Amino acid sequence: MLRCDMTPGRKLFAAILVATALIGSALPGSKFALAAGACALVPSERDPSEKILQYGQELTVRPAHGTNYRPLYKTGQQLPAAIRLDNGALLIEFHPDSQQIEFQILTPLAIAAVRGTKWAMEVSAKRTSTFVLEGAVAVTSRRLNQYVILTEGRGVDISEGDTSLTQKQWGEARVRALLSRFGE
Repeated sequence: MLRCDMTPGRKLFAAILVATALIGSALPGSKFALAAGACALVPSERDPSEKILQYGQELTVRPAHGTNYRPLYKTGQQLPAAIRLDNGALLIEFHPDSQQIEFQILTPLAIAAVRGTKWAMEVSAKRTSTFVLEGAVAVTSRRLNQYVILTEGRGVDISEGDTSLTQKQWGEARVRALLSRFGE
């Protein structure tokens, strides 16, 4: 059972419980800790067995079925500094109280950094796709060390063999297919 109001001595244990609940395995040697009162696992309206990670009004992480991810915390912070997305898809809404907070989604092929927006990321063995519904997201190819700034309605696909990054206006069918994974 997840408890977000842990005493300082139990914060790391709580972070491991969150990771275990989300990806099915503990994170030995993690240097991240869960801040007191920071989060809740909320049942999805569409499917109560699916859990949405909710941090007040600031951050909502909605995984598609079968997604493997884990939040990464810096000691003393209530919100995760990043989320490691290994495979599957996440729909993220991030609206921090302070504009000084940065937040990233880390994937094997890309890093998406934001300050406040709504976007989706999908990861498979050979590709990371990012699509912005609101706001702007900077997406960096880890291999190319190049980035693009995506705005509303734009997306980018990053693959192992890419020689450059190209953002595109995604078609309605592709956007609907991605959002349907989250019941939207």
